[in-house]
Amino acid sequence: MIWANKNNQRIKAIPKKRAICPLCNEDVISKCGEIKIWHWSHKADFECDTFSEPETEWHFNWKKKFPNENQEVRMENHSADIRSNQGLIIELQNSPISPEKIREREKFYVYYQQQSMIWILNGKTIAKNIKFYIQRYKWKWYPPSWNSSSLVIPIYIDIGDIFLYELNPNPDELSFKNGTFKKISKDAFIIYHGGKP
Repeated sequence: MIWANKNNQRIKAIPKKRAICPLCNEDVISKCGEIKIWHWSHKADFECDTFSEPETEWHFNWKKKFPNENQEVRMENHSADIRSNQGLIIELQNSPISPEKIREREKFYVYYQQQSMIWILNGKTIAKNIKFYIQRYKWKWYPPSWNSSSLVIPIYIDIGDIFLYELNPNPDELSFKNGTFKKISKDAFIIYHGGKP
């Protein structure tokens, strides 16, 4: 996690410091090395948020494009990666995820919290085998766990260029394995949702 609490304020990791997890109120310690981004970590690899995954530079680069108060927003016992001022939950996914976790996260944000939600997947890890053609895409070695995602919750792929690719799956297959896509400017997307590119 990037943010923790210290003296009733949200703070980023500082070398050799301790703070409090905003979700479980347990101690967290700063991890401030030279290779990985600086972050807070629970002791003994305990993670209180079942939705979390290890923080990567890709996560950090997305989060820092939004105001601090829109990053890691607490919602009951979970922390949304980004929550826009309009109430859109932007969940960033860098690593494989089970069908159960996909359904659980979507159900929590959309049905329990009554929020709109989208996924942004790292195209260099999860979707590294996706190919975009003139109007269609094909996802080779597609992770079938994404079949459990609600087709009404948009999935965007970030392949590291200046665009985001919104997948429109083939309606006959009810799968994100192939279909059409919309390409939108990443900067325009960020600005529209209250961030700064």
